[in-house]
Amino acid sequence: MAVKVRVGAALSKLLDGKREVEAEGATVGEIVQALGMKERLCDGSGKLRRHFNIHVNESEDVRLLDGLETPVKDGDAVTILSAIAGGSEVSRKVWLTFPEELVERPLIWEVAQKFKVVTNVRQASVSKKIGILGLEISGEEDEVKQAIGFFAENGVSVEPIELDVVE
Repeated sequence: MAVKVRVGAALSKLLDGKREVEAEGATVGEIVQALGMKERLCDGSGKLRRHFNIHVNESEDVRLLDGLETPVKDGDAVTILSAIAGGSEVSRKVWLTFPEELVERPLIWEVAQKFKVVTNVRQASVSKKIGILGLEISGEEDEVKQAIGFFAENGVSVEPIELDVVE
């Protein structure tokens, strides 16, 4: 089964400079193994090192799912990012306020399709009249900036989150 794998700039060196490849496997661990990245991403006991984040289809970090045993299927997208500073990868947390006319538009999905970023909803309160979301956006700095700009250009109010979000 073919799975699309995206990596951040720091890890692209392990894939001959490529930021996106395809790999075969039934679990995230099998994908990591197939790409020859297991020694880099995992510690001696085979657990994912704390400074790497892996997401399947823009969902939660696999640590919150089944870890490296998280299943993948044909057509899924796996994103692997290094949480350690290096390259130009960043993570920004912003408050997004969606006006009534945008509440039902899938703008977060659009951002994830249009830009090479990983989105993670940290908090949300949505009604038919307004949507307020705490969103974390990770990726290369220019991609993150463009993604944030996309929200603003489409009528969403964007404010930085300056305090930690309670999970």
